Amino acid sequence: MTTIGEQQSARTPRRALAALVAKPTTSFRLAVPWRDRRDDAACAAAPTAVQQHYTVAGWRRGAGIFLIYLVYTMVDLYAHHTWPTMVLGTVLVGLFVWLYLGPAPRAALDGPRVNWWLAIVGMPAVTVVYLVTCGGGATIFATYLAVVFIMILPQQWSLPIVVAMAIGVTYGPEHVAAWGMHGPQYAIGGPCLLVGIAMYGIRFNRRAQFQLEWANAEIARLAAGQERLRIARDLHDLLGHALTTVTVKAELAAKLAEREPVRAADEMRQVAALARQGLADVRSTVAGYREVSLATELATAREVLAAAGIRAELPASTETVPSGLRTLFGWTVREGVTNAVRHSRASFVRVTVTADSVEVLDDGVGGGSAPSGSGSSGSGLSGLAERVSAAGGTLSAAPVPGGGFRLRVSMPVLTAAAP
Repeated sequence: MTTIGEQQSARTPRRALAALVAKPTTSFRLAVPWRDRRDDAACAAAPTAVQQHYTVAGWRRGAGIFLIYLVYTMVDLYAHHTWPTMVLGTVLVGLFVWLYLGPAPRAALDGPRVNWWLAIVGMPAVTVVYLVTCGGGATIFATYLAVVFIMILPQQWSLPIVVAMAIGVTYGPEHVAAWGMHGPQYAIGGPCLLVGIAMYGIRFNRRAQFQLEWANAEIARLAAGQERLRIARDLHDLLGHALTTVTVKAELAAKLAEREPVRAADEMRQVAALARQGLADVRSTVAGYREVSLATELATAREVLAAAGIRAELPASTETVPSGLRTLFGWTVREGVTNAVRHSRASFVRVTVTADSVEVLDDGVGGGSAPSGSGSSGSGLSGLAERVSAAGGTLSAAPVPGGGFRLRVSMPVLTAAAP
């Protein structure tokens, strides 16, 4: 049983998220003041099932493929150096690979403090030692360092470091005569910069997915509690009246059983009818809460957008929408808000509802065109398009000139006017 204080602390996703971040922790991710707090909050609050998508083993499977580029380092090492240098270089390359596949992912995925220092300090140190003792073959290490810096350091630090490093490995080697490199090394600096840009996208996507999945889980938990309260209230209202009437009529029938058996039988038939009606009301009440409704989706959207830090402008009432369109418009709001949070990087979302249309507009980068579902027939924009087509309406989903994305569903006037 939760206490009143616990219920109040979890009243909104923003408060719950703040409570999670404020909890004491032994992880280095939350203990270091120069960590990116947005990553910390998202990772700390994300469900365990989501966090499992980002594991040390997953890092090793993805990053291990790109270690093939170290072949260039090894070819340079064994082709132009003596055997003592070869031994030293091989040891340094092995140490670099161990740091990249061991401490680096643990530091990025909330590992102990020592992993952070080994990755951020140890890997550059190994690179410098190799450059001084074994030559310019370690310039290829810059690509791997870019990955580590971006995934571990705050963005305001990692961006200038990666840019400076890409420029350095492009134009610096030609000025070191011992390395035997001539002209700008675009083949080294270019991949370093491109990989850095790609990793920024991966990092943002990870944070956005953590935030969205946590927000969905939190909203589901809050909605379940509210649903129980509403069902209890409605059942009390429905059954209270029905059972009171049944009790009165049953007592009356008992009194009339000997004196007026015909009237008593009629009263008992009414009791049976009231019982059947009460059972039907209970079933329809419970079943109704499993359906998608526009009002519920707008309330959910408000909480999800607030949890994601996105300003929202939502309609205060849905009375102008015919009852026959509210389920379809609810699906539209759900899909539009989900895409805005997951894909668009928006800071503002506006939902507009009229009697024959619903529109979800954001000011993001226009990433909502990709379905948010996983390919099932009822999810994503494809599933929504099928629902709209079956209802005889039209769906438009396209970027807005000047920035943003608009999802709009319009229904024919006759359909919208139908009760």
